[in-house]
Amino acid sequence: MKLIINIIIIMLIIAFALYLLIKTFQRGKQGKCAACDYDCELKKQLVKNKK
Repeated sequence: MKLIINIIIIMLIIAFALYLLIKTFQRGKQGKCAACDYDCELKKQLVKNKK
């Protein structure tokens, strides 16, 4: 029984990690900063350079 519970937990962790990776890559393709949602200096420079 413990083995089944451990396998389920591992599968959930892997699924969550894949979700985060996919979300990050999709945001990167949209031209958004993949690292964060904040308005940082790097993001301002990227927007300025695109114009």
